[in-house]
Amino acid sequence: MRFLRSITGAIFAALYAAAFIAAYVDYLNKSGQWLADILLVLVALPFVLTMRFLSGGSFNFGGSDTAMVIAAALFCCALAWLCGAALEAVVRYLIRAARGQARG
Repeated sequence: MRFLRSITGAIFAALYAAAFIAAYVDYLNKSGQWLADILLVLVALPFVLTMRFLSGGSFNFGGSDTAMVIAAALFCCALAWLCGAALEAVVRYLIRAARGQARG
């Protein structure tokens, strides 16, 4: 459970959520224009690539489908949280190993 209480993971997820919100606000400001949701698609790229892989190569993602945007934001924030938690765990392990080696 300590893995899920990662400060680094929470910071990474919050930063990704802020990027998602900024990209969605940008989409709303440019709605109706050509390639209005390109920034949103780029921010949601981990979700889009995963869904393309799971669906066999074809997946339609755009800013107009609010439920899909929310699902993408949740998926990407969870992925960022896991990456941050893994990074924190590795750093903690390396610090413990260095402290143990310095004492011995």
